[in-house]
Amino acid sequence: MSQLSKPSIDFGLNFLKQISSQCDSKNVLLSPLSVIIAYCMALDGAAGETEQQIKEVLNLDTIDSQDISEIIKQVIESYRISATDGSEQKCILEFGNLLMTNKDYKFQEAYVQNLQTNYSANAFNEDFNDGQNILEKVNSWVSEATRNKISTILNESPDPNAILLLLNTIYFEGKWLKPFSQDRTDDKIFNNSDGTTVKTKMMTFSGKSFNYVDRLDKKLKIVEIPYVGNISMILILPTEDNNLKKVIDNLDSTELSSLMESMKKTRLDTLTIPKFKLEDDHELHNILPSMGMTFPFHMNSEFPKIIEGSLPIFISQSIQKAVIEVFEKGTTASSATVVGFKLKSFTLPSLKKIITFIADRPFMFFIRDNESGVNLFMGQLSNMTHQQSL
Repeated sequence: MSQLSKPSIDFGLNFLKQISSQCDSKNVLLSPLSVIIAYCMALDGAAGETEQQIKEVLNLDTIDSQDISEIIKQVIESYRISATDGSEQKCILEFGNLLMTNKDYKFQEAYVQNLQTNYSANAFNEDFNDGQNILEKVNSWVSEATRNKISTILNESPDPNAILLLLNTIYFEGKWLKPFSQDRTDDKIFNNSDGTTVKTKMMTFSGKSFNYVDRLDKKLKIVEIPYVGNISMILILPTEDNNLKKVIDNLDSTELSSLMESMKKTRLDTLTIPKFKLEDDHELHNILPSMGMTFPFHMNSEFPKIIEGSLPIFISQSIQKAVIEVFEKGTTASSATVVGFKLKSFTLPSLKKIITFIADRPFMFFIRDNESGVNLFMGQLSNMTHQQSL
């Protein structure tokens, strides 16, 4: 089990709780791992309270800072080795990291070397006065790294005073171990969280066995749908008078592990889930400070290990975009996270019964590496519209 397992779960759940506290009916998709990797590249240059807050919000505070980049290196390399083992049947999981620096500033060699060694980061030294060129290069790199699933991460040219851009991408492509039959895909009703209903394409299995549990005490059901390889999609469905917000509010990594350990191989008379596409984006420079990570975005931030002369810099803008498509043969999912730095000049803010799992109402989902325990993607589907339907 990777040391990133617990942080990827707890940070992701805390992120969902923060989003749902503002609007619990919103569809949400994020990659906790992508945020962790991008901000750990920033963490390598941090010190003091800035370093501590990044670790605390990412739930990495129990790990020594010097060990974190090595742990991430092991995770990235494990997937690279898996992808080259000769099996064409396994899931595709690709990581990309980019360090784009402003040529007008001299960066500390140890910092650049560490990102290249432990994160396999590409390093480009560019003229930030040519903003259009930076915009095109960054978006082109992201598009290629996500196999065109995310075409842009920057919507406008970065400020000429920008110092540095850090980027991470994750691309996932998995085939179901047991594909859904297209002949069983039908129009069915999905019950949105706001009480409305919508007809959408629903995929169905009958009489197949899955890891499953119906926790009457917690008023929820969980099912694991495996991909070929060691990765699965886990769906959590509230039951009775329970709702998705209550489920998420009561979850942490310990509770989730306990729930998953209670699952067992069960023959499901019916398993039905929607065929859907979900896209989302997050202004991390607004969300992370509300979760307690304020110093990195503040004029008092400490990043002394990045630029020669320890010039005062802070994170001025940070975005994540993510997309997922779930269909009969499997799933594709991609994420891109950017962290942008500027020189400090201003502040930013038990009886036999029919057993079913029918996800025709809001549910939570995540894509999990069963071997490392890391959550790659997670989200909640609260409302189905024509935009989500595939």
